Amino acid sequence: MIARLAYALMAAFLFSQTLAFGDSITLIPSADTSIMEVTPTNNAGARAWINAGSNMHGQRNRGLIKFDIAASLPANSRITSASLTLAVTGIPSDGYAIAYFDLHRLLRPWGEGDKNSALSPGQGLAATTNEATWLSPLSFTTNYWTVPGAAATNDYAAVTTASQIVYDTIQSPYYFPDPADDDGPMIADLQSWLDNPAANFGWILICESEEMPSTARRFASREDPDSSPQLTITYDPPPQLTQISHSGNQCKIEFTAQAGHTYSMEFRNSLTGNNEWNTLTNLPAQTLTTNILVTDPIVDSQRFYRLRTP
Repeated sequence: MIARLAYALMAAFLFSQTLAFGDSITLIPSADTSIMEVTPTNNAGARAWINAGSNMHGQRNRGLIKFDIAASLPANSRITSASLTLAVTGIPSDGYAIAYFDLHRLLRPWGEGDKNSALSPGQGLAATTNEATWLSPLSFTTNYWTVPGAAATNDYAAVTTASQIVYDTIQSPYYFPDPADDDGPMIADLQSWLDNPAANFGWILICESEEMPSTARRFASREDPDSSPQLTITYDPPPQLTQISHSGNQCKIEFTAQAGHTYSMEFRNSLTGNNEWNTLTNLPAQTLTTNILVTDPIVDSQRFYRLRTP
């Protein structure tokens, strides 16, 4: 029985992670680009900036930006706070209009592309297959934006994820969401992308006053070596089992309970078949970080354990 019990305890460790609560990580985009009304079939994915807002003639630009959340955070982590930092590196040469810029969650895939033009850097170059443009998220395919430039509800979520008023380069960088606003929608977006990576298409950056000329801004892109966008995320990784042992006829399970978190210790006697997890004990939130010991009488030849937190 001891040998089979040791096997079960070893398997239990597979349900734990080896990170501490309250970790923080800063990411740069995995892709970013602009879509431009002035050159609707051009791509600008290799520029050192993304455009958003309208030029002096009222022609619109919108930015696309994506971060690879699932490749950067442990699976099943809980995101607790987030902030996106964007640097303004250029404003209209003939003067600018102050405006709010919003992030919206994109609902379809798009291609960053690799185009840049030294002669007309603001306009990019003719797109090739699978590159985002004003007309299509993936050029030369059957995919088109619902309307040129993308449409709310069909191409991106109508609800605003984060908003910030943008002036010029002097006040840069800018933080989304505005520190005075609730960052709940941004956390919701990031958590959904962590839990379902296939639905991660990033955000679209749109000026609220696109009908107003000279709201255009150049925001540094991931190709900018000095001011690339930065997404800072604070998260709680899955709970960690620190030690499992047995003494006499008692199985002893130890873990560190972080302050403010509730836990549930569960067990099952087999990992195959239709056996469900059973609750061994529920532990209330602690006021301080505390080492917890849970004991369980050894009554079966093997038993598997897992630790969960809501």
